[in-house]
Amino acid sequence: MEQKNIKATIVWLSFFIFACVNCGTGAVLYFHQELLQMWQGWVLAGAPLAGWVLFALALQSIAGEVSTAEKEAIVPEQTAEEQEAAKEEITGEPVEETAEDLYPKEVAVVQLLGLLQREGRFLDFLQEDIEPYDDAQIGAAVREVHRGCKAALNDALGLKPVLDAPEGSEVEIEEDFDPAKIRLIGNVHGNPPFHGVIRHSGWRYTKINLPKWTGKEKTDVLAPAEVEVS
Repeated sequence: MEQKNIKATIVWLSFFIFACVNCGTGAVLYFHQELLQMWQGWVLAGAPLAGWVLFALALQSIAGEVSTAEKEAIVPEQTAEEQEAAKEEITGEPVEETAEDLYPKEVAVVQLLGLLQREGRFLDFLQEDIEPYDDAQIGAAVREVHRGCKAALNDALGLKPVLDAPEGSEVEIEEDFDPAKIRLIGNVHGNPPFHGVIRHSGWRYTKINLPKWTGKEKTDVLAPAEVEVS
């Protein structure tokens, strides 16, 4: 509405200006009627009106382009649901969302802990009350848990040390070190570089190779119960 009012104002203002110019040319022709006998007189008489018509047409074209640009600019961004609906309209088939799409964090937890439980009985070991057992019995159980969980983690994450040097070795920490990779402990004061001893080499993953999620819905099951049927 505001754009239409501005457009109308410009049109009427331009009409007034060209009308004044036309009156001026009319006065010239009135006092110099001999010009009407020549082509210059007719050009002088019709030029203001023709100029106003061309200006009005140009204004109409520019206003149309501006209106189109504004309409494109105010088109709201589609939500995820609207985008999925648009895909359904194009393909004719509903787009099925998996549990990995809807609950990525929950699925990752279930995948990783489920893997450790399946390969190393990790959850069983942590949840077991080990107080009644002697050290020899616990040691044998830990060996099995260690073997299975180590193999599972190396296969799924490709674990590597952050600092590729044995614990106890000396190392120089440069000024541009990454605090996310190296945590300084002990007598820390001043600014780097620092000289210290590796107390823990840290861990980082080199890949993510979790089992394929086959469920279609969110679940809180890390390991299914096992029932032996007789």
